[in-house]
Amino acid sequence: MLMERAVGSGADGVRWWTRRSVENPSTAQSKWLLNWARVSADRWLFLVDAVIVTLAYALALLFRFGLAVPGSYWSRFPGFLLLALVVYLGLHAGMALYGAVWLQAGPLEAWKLVVASTAATSVLLLAAAIPTVRPTPMSVPLVAGALALLLFGAARFGARVLAARPGAATAAQGARVILVGPVAAARAVVQQMRAETEAGYLPVAVVTDEAQAWRRELSGVPVVGPLDDLGVVAARYRAEQVLFVFGSSGRDQMARVLHLVKDVGLLAKTLPTIHETMGRQARLRDIRDLSVADLLGRDQVQIDVAAVGRIITGRRVLITGAGGSIGSEIAAQVSRFEPSLLVLLDHDETHLHDALSRVQGPARPVLGDLREEPFINALFAETMPDVVFHAAAHKHVPVLEAFPSEAVRTNVVGTEILVRAAVRHGTARFVAISTDKAVSPSGVMGASKRLAEQVVHHLRPEGRRFCCVRFGNVLGSRGSVVPTFVRQVQEGGPVTVTHPDMTRFFMTTGEAVQLVLQAAATAEGGEVFMLDMGEPVRIVELAERIIALADLGPGREIEIVFTGLRPGERLTEKLHSDVEAVLPTAHPKIHLVEGPAPPAELLFAGIAELADRAAVRDEVATRTLLLELAQIPEVLCMDGESVLTARQRQRLQAAPAGSAVR
Repeated sequence: MLMERAVGSGADGVRWWTRRSVENPSTAQSKWLLNWARVSADRWLFLVDAVIVTLAYALALLFRFGLAVPGSYWSRFPGFLLLALVVYLGLHAGMALYGAVWLQAGPLEAWKLVVASTAATSVLLLAAAIPTVRPTPMSVPLVAGALALLLFGAARFGARVLAARPGAATAAQGARVILVGPVAAARAVVQQMRAETEAGYLPVAVVTDEAQAWRRELSGVPVVGPLDDLGVVAARYRAEQVLFVFGSSGRDQMARVLHLVKDVGLLAKTLPTIHETMGRQARLRDIRDLSVADLLGRDQVQIDVAAVGRIITGRRVLITGAGGSIGSEIAAQVSRFEPSLLVLLDHDETHLHDALSRVQGPARPVLGDLREEPFINALFAETMPDVVFHAAAHKHVPVLEAFPSEAVRTNVVGTEILVRAAVRHGTARFVAISTDKAVSPSGVMGASKRLAEQVVHHLRPEGRRFCCVRFGNVLGSRGSVVPTFVRQVQEGGPVTVTHPDMTRFFMTTGEAVQLVLQAAATAEGGEVFMLDMGEPVRIVELAERIIALADLGPGREIEIVFTGLRPGERLTEKLHSDVEAVLPTAHPKIHLVEGPAPPAELLFAGIAELADRAAVRDEVATRTLLLELAQIPEVLCMDGESVLTARQRQRLQAAPAGSAVR
């Protein structure tokens, strides 16, 4: 299919063979057919090159003899010209000088043209030097080679030269755009805009903090600065839009100048990162509106795609909580690696339906409750998953403070049911999604996730790769602060923030899931991985950025109101406790957290007690015991004592090792 598009309508005769050679690169004719496909796609340029070679060598011969060419040389000229045509056109095809988009050609294409012409001239000089033949004087290939190179360049780069002529930019039509960012990044975008005028963008200035580039031109577009002068530059060049070309490494600068863009009433847009475009270079049609993620200053994530593919491709994968923000993103990314079976489990039919729409290829939706042990055992017996991503959880802090029994039944008991089923049915990899709130937990949600981590740690079988991945907030997840702020702005405010000093860690959902897959691929078993969340973000600053992104119109302002901390909330979050050690891994954005864990007997006796209390919805007693159990590692590190009551100690002594919750 790829070669069919490259060949074009004039190459019907080579289409089937070319496609076959691409699909089977081991065939001997594949490279030859690829070059022939390029010639067929650019057949008019091929004919122009033939005319140029003929003209150049004829003129060079006439010039050498002052128009009075001896008959002996004229008689040998057709044979030498035929050789010249074969050499030049063959080298041009071999150097891929056909099939290129010459309107956007650059130094690489020019270098290929020089190399091909130099090589052709050298070959023809050797042919002219054969003493027994002497088809033409030695000066003819030299003069003809120089003339042909000039004409080849004119034929290929002439359209681009005309597009860059003085006055061409002012004659073009489109939205007047200022590019803001590094000159190196702006250069490629300016060239695209000048070449693709139908896209509707007219670059009028480049604004940068790179002082050495000021008062210069970039393909005819003036380069000015600094960034703080954006308003003045916009007025001078009558700009209508601003296009940020910072990339992921300059998003702090993007946030810095966003208020200037809004002050002068310009429309702000940006190009997506390489990650968003799946590794290809961004194009003009990819230009999009700014999002909050653009302003967080997060670096691009690089993962070992081959390693991830080895654990997923051709294997059976089960994802719990597949309808949630994280679960659906895991499903979308996992599906690209073509598992043999993809099972999506969730208890919400609407969210499960939405998750299916994001999956590439077939997937099996399963509607059911993680907390029903017979159902989970039957599901595992039927699907026999090789890999499990456990993203199902109750997560909303204030709600769980009021209903700790639900947090226990889903986050703790549900996790134990799932892990035991995975152990029983031979699952090789099990990845549990955890949270920064599990660190020294002060609330129900964090405490329940801390116990879930310990369940995975204690129940993992020897030789199987069970692990947990701990990270903070993801942008845009349902019920999180970002969509709440966006809704409040759309409603005209106010935007409610609990405390002016509250901070949180943030990353995008796609970034978090990529690192989860990388951690799954590198796990040896029993690890708690911690993702590098970058610097914490002040929530009030996040609110200000969301307000700045909104097109509020003249005279409209959004107020920020502070409401106070909610039950179970902390002012700041951290990704490891004081009794945990943080160790590096092979990936710079994934760390290994090692810390104490309570004895298995102690843990599972406490969970059994928790399950009993949660079953009768004794919310006060459930919350108290939950927090006590979650804090055991810190207590044991301090004085070697547990916080279980005497009654719980008696139950522990009577309980068999590793007793299950029923």
